[in-house]
Amino acid sequence: MLLGALMRLFYICGTTIYERQYDIGKIDLAAGHTVTGGHLAYIQYLYENWHLPDIDPTTVYQFHHPPLHHAICAVWMKFCSLFITDLHILEESIQIVPFVCSLLVLFFLYKILREFSLKEKTIGFLMLLFSFHPTLILFSGSVNNDSMALLFEVLCVYTALVWCKKPTMGNIIKMALAIALGMLTKLNVAEFAFPMAAVFLYMFFKNRKQWKTYIRQFLVFGVISIPLGMSFEIRNMIRYQTPLVYVYTLPEDSWQYVGNYSLTERFLLPKFSEILDCITSMKIGMGYNTWVQLFRTAAMGEWNMDQVAVWIKIVAVLLMAAVAAFGILAFVCFIKAFFGKRFPIPFYARLFFLIAYGVTMFFYLDFVYQYPQQCSMHFRYIAIALLFPAVGLGFCRQETAGRKMLLLENILMGAFVVLSVVMTGVWCFF
Repeated sequence: MLLGALMRLFYICGTTIYERQYDIGKIDLAAGHTVTGGHLAYIQYLYENWHLPDIDPTTVYQFHHPPLHHAICAVWMKFCSLFITDLHILEESIQIVPFVCSLLVLFFLYKILREFSLKEKTIGFLMLLFSFHPTLILFSGSVNNDSMALLFEVLCVYTALVWCKKPTMGNIIKMALAIALGMLTKLNVAEFAFPMAAVFLYMFFKNRKQWKTYIRQFLVFGVISIPLGMSFEIRNMIRYQTPLVYVYTLPEDSWQYVGNYSLTERFLLPKFSEILDCITSMKIGMGYNTWVQLFRTAAMGEWNMDQVAVWIKIVAVLLMAAVAAFGILAFVCFIKAFFGKRFPIPFYARLFFLIAYGVTMFFYLDFVYQYPQQCSMHFRYIAIALLFPAVGLGFCRQETAGRKMLLLENILMGAFVVLSVVMTGVWCFF
C-alpha cells in the first residue's frame, strides 16, 4: 500500500491536469468568468461563482454531472489560494483531490479484503494488484469525477458488508451516505442500489422477528439516500425540464462511432486482425470489439502511442497482456468461488458480490450498446469491477495445492508490477 501510494504521488508529480485526461475542457483563472465546457471549466465556474450553474446544464459540455467532486475541488482551490499566488500552480493543485481519493480507495479495498477469511499472504498478493493496477494509478491524477466516484462505490461495498455483520442504525446511515454522496458525484453509483436492496431483503427475511427494526432502518436509508442522491437531477428537472437521467451523446458522424459494425463483431470474440491492428498501430480508437478495448483501456487508458519508441510499445503490449491474463484468471476464479460452496464466503457477501458484479457488467454492456462510440467501451466506467473477481482469485489462490499454479501467478504478478512501474515512468518522463 505504501508503494502504491508512492507510485500515485510519483505519477501526479510528473503529470499535468491536461495529460491523459477525459472530457476536461480547460481552466483559465486569468480569463475571468468565461463559461466554457468540460470538467475543469465546471470546477472554475464553482470556484468563481460559489453556486451551481444558473444555466441548463445539458447545454454546456459536462455540466450535467452532479457537482460534489467539482465543488470539493473548487473549495480546495479556494483554500490553496490563501497561500498560492501563481495561478498555474493553483490550477494544478486540483490533482490533490483525486490523489487523496485514490489513497482512500486503496485503504478501503484493503478493509474489504479483511472482511473475508483471506490469509495475510493472499491479501498482500491482491493489494499488489490494486496498488499497481494502471487504471487506479491513472485515476490518482484524473481531474474528472472518476476517482471520487470509485471511492464511493468502494464505500458502498464496504459499508454494506459491515452492516450485514452488524445491522445497526449507524451502519445503515453510513450505507445511505455512501450511495447518496456517490450519486452526487456520478449518477452511475446508483447501480449499487440493486445489491443493497438484495441484502436488505435477505437480512429482513432472515431476521423477520425483528421486522420493525429493519423497517425503521430501511425508511431512514431511503429518506437519506433518495433526496440527497437525486437532488441535482431533480433540481435540473424542475428548473430546466431536463430528463431525470441525462447522458451526453456523440453524433453518429463522430469518428468514434462503431454502430456500423455488427453485434457479433462488437460483443463476441474479437477478430485477430483487430487485435493485431490494436497492438501495432497504437492509435486512439483502433478497435470496435468491446473486450479488446476493455483490456486495452484498463492498461493504457486512451493514451495515443503511435509516435512513441518501439520499446515503449513493447512494454505497453506486455502490460496489456498481463492485465488481460489477470482479468481472465480472476473472472474464472470468481465464478468458481462465488457459485461454488467449498469456499467459506458468507451468503450475504455472495449475494452482494454476485448482484453487484452482474449489475455493473449489465449496465456497462447496455451503455456500450445504447451509445456505440469507442469512448463508451472504456474500462474507467467499471473500474469497481476489479474488486469482485479479485476476491474470487484470492480464495482460489489460497486453496490451490498446485505449486506450479502458484509459481505461475507469482511470476505473472512480478511481471505485472514491473511493467506497471516502467509504464508509469514512461507517462511521467516521455
